[in-house]
Amino acid sequence: MKIRAFLLIALIIGGMYAMIETINDFNEKSFNEFFETLDADFSSLTFTKPTMHGSPAETWSIHDEHKVDDLLQFLQSYHVKKLKPEEINLDDNIDEFTISLEDADGNTVTIIIAENLIVENSLLYYEIVDGPLDVDWIVRFFVTNKS
Repeated sequence: MKIRAFLLIALIIGGMYAMIETINDFNEKSFNEFFETLDADFSSLTFTKPTMHGSPAETWSIHDEHKVDDLLQFLQSYHVKKLKPEEINLDDNIDEFTISLEDADGNTVTIIIAENLIVENSLLYYEIVDGPLDVDWIVRFFVTNKS
């Protein structure tokens, strides 16, 4: 009888812990907190310019850690919130300016400028809550890094 009570209490505590973690997962957090959870050392940037008037999409990559750091420094002033599965439109064909960060292991984080979205490894979606992003800074960043 005591073992059953102990197991029931342990199950209740475990369930409460799981609920709290799930709730905290969807709370607003700073970009620093977001990138700390990724545990990735990004080494390259890939820019994608959408198709315009039938022309193909333009893509270019930069493997300069200083440019990656510049982008990460810029993003530190923003906060993100993980989107719930029902808030994600998987059928959305996003044809926007994007910046993708990639680490040596192939992990990616894609920033979709116009929609204020961040996509981690094509699975987890985050929304920039105190946006929109500073478009002037982003445009200067695009232009100065276009090869």
